[in-house]
Formats: sequence, C-alpha cells, structure tokens
Amino acid sequence: MKNFLNTYFNKTFTPSFLVFFRISIGSILLIHFLSMWNDFDLLYGRNSIIPVEIHRVFYSYDVLSYSRIESFLLNYSDNPGIIFKCTYITFTIFIILGIFSRISALILLLLQISFVKTAALFFYGADFFSSMSLFYILLFPTSSYFSIQKKYFPKTIVNFPIQSLNISKRIIQLHISIAYFFSGFDKILGFNWWNGESVWKSLNLPNFTHFIHLPSIFNEKFKYFYIAGGWMIIIIEILYPVFININKTRKLWLTLTILMHIGIIISFNLFFFSAIMIIWNLTSYYFNYYEKDKSYDQTLLPANISHQ
Repeated sequence: MKNFLNTYFNKTFTPSFLVFFRISIGSILLIHFLSMWNDFDLLYGRNSIIPVEIHRVFYSYDVLSYSRIESFLLNYSDNPGIIFKCTYITFTIFIILGIFSRISALILLLLQISFVKTAALFFYGADFFSSMSLFYILLFPTSSYFSIQKKYFPKTIVNFPIQSLNISKRIIQLHISIAYFFSGFDKILGFNWWNGESVWKSLNLPNFTHFIHLPSIFNEKFKYFYIAGGWMIIIIEILYPVFININKTRKLWLTLTILMHIGIIISFNLFFFSAIMIIWNLTSYYFNYYEKDKSYDQTLLPANISHQ
C-alpha cells in the first residue's frame, strides 16, 4: 500500500491535460453562452418570463445575484444585459487564450453563479460542472503552460513545483470517479433503471423519436433490451472508479463512458452537459496515458520537469 501511494502521488505528468482542460472548458462555456445570447434577458433579466421572486420560492441562495448586478449597471447604462454578456464573453476568451486565466476564471465563476443561482429553476448538470470546471481552472496552475500570459508576461507566473501537476491530475480523477460512483449508486436505489423504464423514456423523447421510433417497454419481445440498457449504464457508472484506474481496462471504460455521453446527446439533446463530461474524462484518463506529448518535452516544461 505504501509503495502504491508513493507511486500514485509521485508519478510525473506533463501539462498537456491542463492545457486541454483550460482551452476546452473555455470554448464550451463560450459556445454555451452564445447559444442563449438572444434569450438571456428572457431567462435572467428583470423582465424574465419567470420572475426572480418565483425562483426564490423554490431555491434561495445567499450569493451576488444577477438581478443585483443588473440594478447596479442600470446606473451607468440603459442596457445592462449587453454589458454583462460582453464581460462574460471577454473572460471566456481570456481563459481560452491563457490571458491571466486563473483570475479570469475567478471573475467568470462569480458571474456564472450570479445568473445560474438567480434563475435556479433553469439550472441543470451542465451548470454545476461549469462552476466546478471554473473552480479547477482557478485552483490548478493553468496559466503556467501554453498561454499568452506565459509568453508575454512570464514574471507574473508563479513557479509551481512538479508535484502540482500530479496533484491537479489526481484531484480531477478522484472527483470524476466519485461522481460516477454515486450517480450509479443513486440509480441502484431506485427502480426505474432496474426495469428499463428510464432507458425507454430517454429513447422515446421527441428529439430521438423524430428520427426513429422504438417499440414500447411493455412489448414482451423488447423489454429485456431496455432492462439490459439500464443495467449497462449502472455498471459503467458504479464500476467506473475501479476499471478506469486499471491499465488493462482503462481504454475500454473510457470508450464506454464517452459512448454513454454521446447517447445522452442523441437521446436527451444535452449537448453541453455531455461535452463537459467528455472533456473531464479525456482530461483525467486520456492525456498522459494515450496521447503523444511532443511539444512540451523541451519548450514548455520548466527545467525541473524536463530533467526528471
């Protein structure tokens, strides 16, 4: 056990996973926000289709809300929404380019929480993982590699020890493993996944049935297909922490998990949620395991890493 822990927490990783994580998350947040640009005021503004007071009946959070930011900006502009939206877009671009990405992530996290928590009835898994992703961009040394800040403002970069890459990698691996385990465990506690009902419902949503129509779960010939599908998802999630961390089964489990999220995109149309989860999976268990790290060996790695 001692040798395992020593190897686990002292393995050398290259920063490719951090670069991928920062650029990919920044890009997804940018696309996600642009997708609701025209409807932003209808969802979160003072003239929203569901008043803020109704949201607060169900969920109340002690945070800096978008409504308060909007009221403040009204003192300086007749269109506070455009100021907020342009500010949000600017900091997502800063994260992508690596322009003080950790500070940008902090500001973006506060802005994201402000409107997500304001309209609590609208948020879902993608919003939770967006917030957590921004927190990790803030926490990890994401400004230190392949960034404009590193190239043009090197004196502003804090030189983190080699262990910081290992710690960053292990934290996100532990996080995603725990998340999948409890997601699978929660499905076991119910019955909808056992009997295939949840799979049948997901495959009979309008987004999917627009292209193909599958038979009912009550059809004796096909009910075992839905039951097998439900149990397959439970097994993928609850055993994720085990098989994703075994060298011989890692690639299989990574592939199955990504295919599961592609299925979620097709059936539920939850593109942004699945995209973020695929990014987390690739960050955790693809980079430094299967991709070729060529560009970091001598140019972008600190001296204490390149001599390891």
